[in-house]
Amino acid sequence: MTEEMEAKMIRCIVAYRQMEKINSLMLIEVKEQYKDMAEGGQGGYIGIEDENGDYVQCREYNYPGYPDRFFQEVRDLMGWQ
Repeated sequence: MTEEMEAKMIRCIVAYRQMEKINSLMLIEVKEQYKDMAEGGQGGYIGIEDENGDYVQCREYNYPGYPDRFFQEVRDLMGWQ
């Protein structure tokens, strides 16, 4: 993993810990997205359209080029099953 990816991982974990503290419902969706992406998926559509009017998926928009292990490592560090 690159330094940029490692830095993003730290930012994600800090943000997700904050979300846990306030019992954010958004965290449920994030957990599902990360599970899917850790298994090679795209994380699902996020409600954003590209220039062609097609909906964009989480991984291609937020994490282009990130390996599956990035998402699994975040899941492991967060203690997500």
